[in-house]
Amino acid sequence: MNETDGPAALTFEEVSKIYESSSGKRKSALCGISFKVSPGKRVAVVGRSGSGKSTLLHLAAGIDTPTGGRVLLGERDLARLPDRARTLLRRKEIGLVFQFFYLLPHLTVQDNVVLPALIAGDGREGAAGRSLRLLEQVGLRDRARDNIRELSGGEMQRVAICRALLRKPELLLADEPTGNLDDENGALVMQLLLELAQQEGSTLIYVTHSLELAALAQEIWQLHSGLLERS
Repeated sequence: MNETDGPAALTFEEVSKIYESSSGKRKSALCGISFKVSPGKRVAVVGRSGSGKSTLLHLAAGIDTPTGGRVLLGERDLARLPDRARTLLRRKEIGLVFQFFYLLPHLTVQDNVVLPALIAGDGREGAAGRSLRLLEQVGLRDRARDNIRELSGGEMQRVAICRALLRKPELLLADEPTGNLDDENGALVMQLLLELAQQEGSTLIYVTHSLELAALAQEIWQLHSGLLERS
């Protein structure tokens, strides 16, 4: 594997993940995969349902911990951090974008974007200014005071991207970010996500079923039954 010099943004070292059902049946979601992602890299992960794509993102975000191996954010082993420390690290350094937008319907567009900063205890004034700049970049500044219910699906996902980028995360993880959109809106949202990640200097890993959208990344990885192939 060709890796750049210097510390990686994200490292998996022989990572395995096994889930056990209530009946005791065990299923391997990831089987000893290893990789390094350089800072600022944009990587697409493709594979069939059940291949381990979402598990990979959950481990990268510290939402879950591996059964075996190590997941490093920079030089920090996520599994060695207490749950509270992983949560705080995720708030500060990781942005998450999901297939379903998870926006709060009773809030305005801008308040949805600003919410991570308020939860983290940041000052609202600085967060408000940054939220407007991000909304400007995705063409929604004039909708900042609108209720989130008034937006289309594509517009909602653009708001979700702004929310994920608000605190300038080093790592941006997106799980099927266009999966709930039609082809036209999906292509627009994906292009915006890639452009904003590049402008912000965030490392981006996104999961997609679309080979066309995967081709927009710098690298395409394939997961097959928990095994990783890199191109």
